[in-house]
Amino acid sequence: MMQDLKPNVREGFRTFCTALFAGGPQINDIDLAKNAKKLVDGVEQAGVLARGADRLAVEKLARYFMRTFKDSQLGKKGANIKQTLGTDLQTLTENDVFRFPSTFTFIFRAFASIEGIGKGLDNDFNIGGFAQPFIEKFTDKQNQYYSEAEKNFAIFRKATGLNKDDINAAVTSPKKIAYIEETLRSISTGDLKIRVRSLENEKALERMQLTQSRTENLLLATMCLNLAGFASRAIVTGAGFAGFGFFLLQAVVANGKVKKFDKTQAKFVQTKFEGDD
Repeated sequence: MMQDLKPNVREGFRTFCTALFAGGPQINDIDLAKNAKKLVDGVEQAGVLARGADRLAVEKLARYFMRTFKDSQLGKKGANIKQTLGTDLQTLTENDVFRFPSTFTFIFRAFASIEGIGKGLDNDFNIGGFAQPFIEKFTDKQNQYYSEAEKNFAIFRKATGLNKDDINAAVTSPKKIAYIEETLRSISTGDLKIRVRSLENEKALERMQLTQSRTENLLLATMCLNLAGFASRAIVTGAGFAGFGFFLLQAVVANGKVKKFDKTQAKFVQTKFEGDD
């Protein structure tokens, strides 16, 4: 079945499964967060997640489901999804960033059929627990562990810090600490000021100004039209109609600016999925 899938869907699904099962049920939070990033990469590669989606919210969602899956393997009950990430889940749902390929239907049906048959024969059947050894072998092959001794040695190096990354971190830590201290001193003395810039809010305020200008011109045009209708003198009536035409033209121009602004912003919104033309 996997050979019938598109290359990006197949590789993405493999990355998804590897990240999901890696580390076993008793994985720590740090490694779980790293695997969550890989899982999101696999989901995006498979074309399930839109390219311009909020990755922070998606990774938070991935960490929740991965932790719930790990807890279910240990027989624990997961946390309530609405209490944990209700707002993030609502935002992702409203933005419509997920799209499941039609081929996933057959994959889910195959897993559901296997689990249903297993549950019918044994109530303690757990497809995740049975799949864990095979996923670990696949993960070891990807990590280039060709023997059990090599795998244990790699785990020993990671646990004791006797590896290239940890040694490099230990050597460069004094410089990093000195840089952090220098930065904090600059902040405390006022030489360095922290600024937080939100591009989304800036663009929202810019569009609000354009719409406000359009509304003001429409209100002024309406006032001039009312003045022309109730005026008794021809001069005042003419001035009212002239003002109405002027402010109405300004409102049309402002409306064109709003449409141009929305069209420009739409060019920078990534809603395409992997595999789309």
